[in-house]
Amino acid sequence: MTRVKRLVSIVGLVTLLEPMVGAAVDGYAGGPLRSVTDLAPTCAGCHSSFSKDQLRNEPEAFAASQIKETKHYKAIEEGTGPYKEMAPADRQKLLADVKLMDENASATLNAPTSLRPGQEAQVTVSVKGGSGVVGVFLVDTDLRFQARPLQGDGWVIVGAPKVWGSDGQEQTKWVDGRAPGLRKNLNSALIFDQKSDLAAKKFAEGKVVWTVKAPQEAGTYTISAAFHFGSERASSVGTVTTPTGQVFPRGGPAGPSARVIFAKPVTVTVH
Repeated sequence: MTRVKRLVSIVGLVTLLEPMVGAAVDGYAGGPLRSVTDLAPTCAGCHSSFSKDQLRNEPEAFAASQIKETKHYKAIEEGTGPYKEMAPADRQKLLADVKLMDENASATLNAPTSLRPGQEAQVTVSVKGGSGVVGVFLVDTDLRFQARPLQGDGWVIVGAPKVWGSDGQEQTKWVDGRAPGLRKNLNSALIFDQKSDLAAKKFAEGKVVWTVKAPQEAGTYTISAAFHFGSERASSVGTVTTPTGQVFPRGGPAGPSARVIFAKPVTVTVH
């Protein structure tokens, strides 16, 4: 991937999780709507890792630099970078709000643990947290920079993913954005219009259901899901509006306020 292409990928995923509003960003307003394809967490380099476990294969120093406490909380606590101009009381509130979002965020995956080769089954991922647009990707491992779309390990996704948002209504906006004539059996799903109310301690919930066919080759496989969400926009002090009307998360469009969290992998035996 060239440097320019990698930059485009990173900006697209950042905007997915901390959506911006304004004419100047029509291409990615509310998410990478032009990238309606299979997605993985590998190019979301600006996000903060939810825990060090998803970086367990990485050198210790790098892993430590990627977790939310180091990559995000520390800048708010110290008032550095984009948080430099914030009043101390506002920084304290933002930090408390972000931590509350993180404490209540989760991703859970349910799938059968035993299947026959080629057998169809449902995989359900339930998520909690975030505000605006969140992303859910069905992958083969819970390693942040190694995870790939589930199809890469021999699985077949049958049909479009079924998506429900925090209002309990089914959504088709993501797969409706797929170009005419292309199949919609994607490993990825965006959930729109997610609403979290920090004052009421109510956090957005969503669900994605995939129908999959097990690999044809017998063996042991793992299934996980990457959940991407933003942590600042639900806070009353978590956004900045530019003179042109664009709304950014306080930490900026390429800041570390977005998260990568994984569902606990499920081991599936195909025999």
